[in-house]
Amino acid sequence: MSVNFKAVILPHQRRSDGSNSVRIRVTHNKESKWIKTNIVLSAKEQTKDGKPKSKAVMKPAEDLIERMTKVVNGIDMYKLQKMSIDEVVCYIDRELQEPEDFRLDFIEYGREVASRKRSGTAHSYKVIMNAFERFFKGRHPDISEITVRKLREFEKFLNEENSIRVDWRTGKIKKTDKPKGTRAVSLYMSGIRHIYKCARLDFNDPDLGLFPIPNDPFEYYSIPKRPTPKHRDVSPEVIQLMIDTRHKYQGRVRMTLDAFLISFGLYGMNAIDIFTCAKPKGDMLKYNRTKTRYRRDDDAEMMVKIEPCIQKIMDDYADSERCFDYYRRYSSKDSFMEALNDSLRIWIKDNDLDTFTFYSARHSWATIGASKRCRISWDVISAGLCHINQRKTDSIYINQDWELLWEANKKILGLFKWE
Repeated sequence: MSVNFKAVILPHQRRSDGSNSVRIRVTHNKESKWIKTNIVLSAKEQTKDGKPKSKAVMKPAEDLIERMTKVVNGIDMYKLQKMSIDEVVCYIDRELQEPEDFRLDFIEYGREVASRKRSGTAHSYKVIMNAFERFFKGRHPDISEITVRKLREFEKFLNEENSIRVDWRTGKIKKTDKPKGTRAVSLYMSGIRHIYKCARLDFNDPDLGLFPIPNDPFEYYSIPKRPTPKHRDVSPEVIQLMIDTRHKYQGRVRMTLDAFLISFGLYGMNAIDIFTCAKPKGDMLKYNRTKTRYRRDDDAEMMVKIEPCIQKIMDDYADSERCFDYYRRYSSKDSFMEALNDSLRIWIKDNDLDTFTFYSARHSWATIGASKRCRISWDVISAGLCHINQRKTDSIYINQDWELLWEANKKILGLFKWE
């Protein structure tokens, strides 16, 4: 079981000038392998039959054997039993080599990680890397520079830097007077932590004992907690006001009010799914929710029954290829969502209301459904929202459960007077 070493000189390997290299014979489990060293004995240091003339000339070889023995003694006894002679020699070779300086451009690596994500998530990580590059004043730091101190400095930088908006029409960056919120800072720092974790998974190899990224600064740095989000729903009275005033508006504002009501009537359907979903079959709209489809085993499939009051609004935006013609009106989902929120602000100002966004349609559907007006169970509401934590034991993906959801939506929409 033990590994034996011996410095040897092989006579048949003697060179023309009489010199010869010293080799280390490694023996394990009755198998041997010879490792050639850079220790060379001249003809004068050898006898006629090729043996060393003194112990002194073999001292470098003996020192090497001592280092090899120390490496082998560090291997677990039971692991060593199962290792072949080749594995033993490779292990020794790896342990005795001087470690190379490991370098990793953290920002470029972060952008590579972003490229592996779906489009929305990829954009978020690119934004984080852009901020990290600004923090380092355009320089790309090595991963070794990502220390606890630097993380704290980056957090301070984010708290002090004003928010940045990108004009989707021109791509120009515009700084605002508003600082980033605590939620944004938490998201940025979480993104840096994820990228750092990916690097350790990609480059560290515990099976081979290779740890080029040994430290994890996030063991000593605490990411700021996200603040509890405010409820972003609007009251039934605001939704009724939308229904009552939509005919007074034209153009983009009218389109936005209709899209909000469509989203509300389709269980709070996200704007990106409204922009991309396929045509329904009759009154049944089937789609996969973009935000969670890659995090659910069922691909976040939704079966939405379109109520007549919502179908009447949808008819104004019907398309021959998709469910809605918004993709013909706007070049991308980003420009579509930007237009929705810009136009929504106009209607809110006209009616002297508190600010809310298009996403409030989703929150409102859930809040109204769970309120005492409807008393719909949280399980059904959760199924309608297509959350990733939906209870598996009460699966919505059977006909009877879908019908529960359809009845729930009919009950919610029945609270309003539709024109």
